[in-house]
Amino acid sequence: MDFSGNKGLTLKGAEVFPKNHAIPDITFAPMESGLFRAADSWMACDGVAMVVEVTSIKPQTDREAKRRCHARGGIPLYLLVEREASMVTLFSDPAGDDYRRLLKRAFGDPLSLPEPFGFGLDTKDFL
Repeated sequence: MDFSGNKGLTLKGAEVFPKNHAIPDITFAPMESGLFRAADSWMACDGVAMVVEVTSIKPQTDREAKRRCHARGGIPLYLLVEREASMVTLFSDPAGDDYRRLLKRAFGDPLSLPEPFGFGLDTKDFL
């Protein structure tokens, strides 16, 4: 898996997040796709496997607006690391402007990441 920090993604806008772009904290794509090699500073979400957001000053933006934009972009997995709540949430199965599934774990509990990752994320160090 290849990754890029703070990679600009062009997305479909809507009332909850009218901008047509977002900059996730981390963006993952399959290594063999070469998605980041020739990418401009802003790229489409096609081929992106997962985005990760770590909450900061405006956690509601990460929980709601960015979640909906990533779903509209068809990004299969959205991992939200909520520092103030000491939780991780994995959103999956995008449909329309939201995800159909979510899996929450407290920091310290493992989180199973589905394929193409296929491993358990150890969140003990998140504490």
